[in-house]
Amino acid sequence: MLEALWILLTAIALTYAIALAGLYWLQGRLVYPLEQIEALKNAALEQQTEAISIKTADNLTLTARYKAPPGKTAPTIILFHGNGEDLTQRAHIALEMIEAGYGVLLAEYRGYGGNPGKPHEAGLYADARAAYAYAYASARSKHIVLHGYSLGSGVAVQLASEAKIDALILEAPFTSIVDVAAKRFWLFPVRLFARDRYASLSKIASVDAPILIYGGTKDGVIPPEHFQRLFDAARGDKRLALIEDADHLDVWSMGGREQVMQFLASLESARHAMQA
Repeated sequence: MLEALWILLTAIALTYAIALAGLYWLQGRLVYPLEQIEALKNAALEQQTEAISIKTADNLTLTARYKAPPGKTAPTIILFHGNGEDLTQRAHIALEMIEAGYGVLLAEYRGYGGNPGKPHEAGLYADARAAYAYAYASARSKHIVLHGYSLGSGVAVQLASEAKIDALILEAPFTSIVDVAAKRFWLFPVRLFARDRYASLSKIASVDAPILIYGGTKDGVIPPEHFQRLFDAARGDKRLALIEDADHLDVWSMGGREQVMQFLASLESARHAMQA
């Protein structure tokens, strides 16, 4: 009886160890599932924007897409996409921003969309800095707004904490990627071995710009409590919009668009009031 129990416990421990080793080994693929996917096509986006080359501090040349703002007062919106996308999945937002009179830069990450390199946290931060430098140097306007979705929210918060921006917009953001993983893989000590963390909760208070956070009340990927915790930790001019019945993928179409456009319009009104 004791021998059978010992064999059972040994088998359980061995299975757990194998699963833990697999999770550790595959964490990069879990965080960046579309690494090395070839660039997708979007005819409308290609018509409205131009392909640009952006040089990172570690000498990678990344392809992104850009549309200059129409005038000196219109901001450039830099869009940072999620981990299971390439930049074309942000096309619906980019095209509506362009139609509304804003400039747009759809940032792309290393290892995504046919770009060279392997994605990792520090690398994506470098990619974001390079996108910001391009937008700031190339735009007719020096007004920059960051919009980060899901994984891109972690990238946007980091950049916002260190760069001069007009505003930060976060769609379906997380407090940290480790918090998301710890709930999903609750059997494993992911906080101990996670390589990439994107710890937005500890950084957002250092963002010195107006902030809009919006997400769906039925988000099954990132719990809506993350939105509230980020909002509570942010300081200054901040807004939280919980979109009823929206999930992780349809926040923009379910009401996020109106929230973002109203937010951007309020920024423009405030800027005009200061100049008057």
